[in-house]
Amino acid sequence: MRKSLITSLVLLLLVVCASDSFAQKRRYGYNKYKNKKYSNYSGGRTSYRGVGQTNYWTMGLSVNVLNYYGDLSPSDKRLSTNYGESKFGFGITGSRMVYPGIFFRAGYNYGVIEGDDSANGDQGSGDASLRGRYLRNLHFKNNIHELSVGFEADMIPNNGGVRGRFPINPYIFFGAAVIAHSPKAIAPETDQAGNALEEAGQWVNLRDLGTEGQNIDSLGIDPYSKFAFVIPVGLGLKVKLHHNFDLNFEIGFRKTFTDYLDDVSNAYVDLDAFGDDNLARAMSERGAETTSALTGADRGLNPTVGGGDIAMTGPYTHGSGYAPGQENSRGGSDYKDFYITTQIRLVYIFDKKGASRGKFR
Repeated sequence: MRKSLITSLVLLLLVVCASDSFAQKRRYGYNKYKNKKYSNYSGGRTSYRGVGQTNYWTMGLSVNVLNYYGDLSPSDKRLSTNYGESKFGFGITGSRMVYPGIFFRAGYNYGVIEGDDSANGDQGSGDASLRGRYLRNLHFKNNIHELSVGFEADMIPNNGGVRGRFPINPYIFFGAAVIAHSPKAIAPETDQAGNALEEAGQWVNLRDLGTEGQNIDSLGIDPYSKFAFVIPVGLGLKVKLHHNFDLNFEIGFRKTFTDYLDDVSNAYVDLDAFGDDNLARAMSERGAETTSALTGADRGLNPTVGGGDIAMTGPYTHGSGYAPGQENSRGGSDYKDFYITTQIRLVYIFDKKGASRGKFR
């Protein structure tokens, strides 16, 4: 019995030793395989597959030009503008790709618009509208501050990420914006009655003066806002300069919901209604001034030019205004003012590269 017990214990010991040896052999083989696998691993990018980010950010700086269309444009045509009055501005735009080829974007733009009847009208023209503009003799400039948000859509969608961008890609954009504006004009030496003005030769804020009677309680005309809602739409072209830089060319139409970018919209006010406000009276009706406020040039007024409804016969009478045939017309309110922005934008693209894994030694 003792012999049997000893034999059983020896067999049990052999089984335990064999199991432990087998287990060690298995672990050794697995680790050897794993070490061999990692020793052959050369690393790899974790955030993209050689094409850069697919949803990336951009930031752009632009130089822009604004062109104004409104009551002081060269003609009654809806798309009439004077390109000689164009001024340079600037802007900054940021965007984020939210879907291949679709970007959400936001931006700020600054620019200046202006208009001048003295330059755009023509006293000797056979066109009554051009003669009327010359005799009306209004002018303005307006600094436009625009904040916008919207979407930008590439014509050629890009599924390849930053470095898979096409060399040239047209796009469209649309959105919503708010502008802050304040039209100004240069004050003359005197008002129509010959009273000297302290502000002579200075740019004065036209909205505060209420040149169309907004500050006269008896007329019940509300002042226009310093702010206006705008709908920007347009198209552009992206040119790839480098894997991190684009150059964009863009033209955008800005539909506004105000007719007072130029401070002109409706009828002349009876000048006597301004009372003791000589400056408001002088800035409201400027047809009798003998020189151009902007250039100082002699206007060569002839009280009998054109005759009838566009004649000027005295210092307290009006020129023909914006629309000959419309009694006491200073401007036309049938259409809102608008402007077009042309931009050249240098865009930097943030391409966050993925981490690389090194070799296991």
